[in-house]
Amino acid sequence: MRIVKAFLLGALAAGLLAYTAAAALAAVSQASGADVLRLALGPLVLVAVDTRAGTTTTTFGSGLLVLAVAGGLANALAATVLARRSR
Repeated sequence: MRIVKAFLLGALAAGLLAYTAAAALAAVSQASGADVLRLALGPLVLVAVDTRAGTTTTTFGSGLLVLAVAGGLANALAATVLARRSR
């Protein structure tokens, strides 16, 4: 149960951090007047901002979910290592 809690808390923290950073980057991109912004990890899009004919579209991709899961796994691994060290 301890590992599940560590995973969930790590995933929540990493997901919130990734989403906040992506939203801030999208806001800065829109404010600077950039036409296209696409931030991706390989085929996994984190955030994409596209401005055409006065209309701006912001898309948050599935890469944010992958970052959240990776953060949860890293936190669960760290919790396991710390639990074994304290024995």
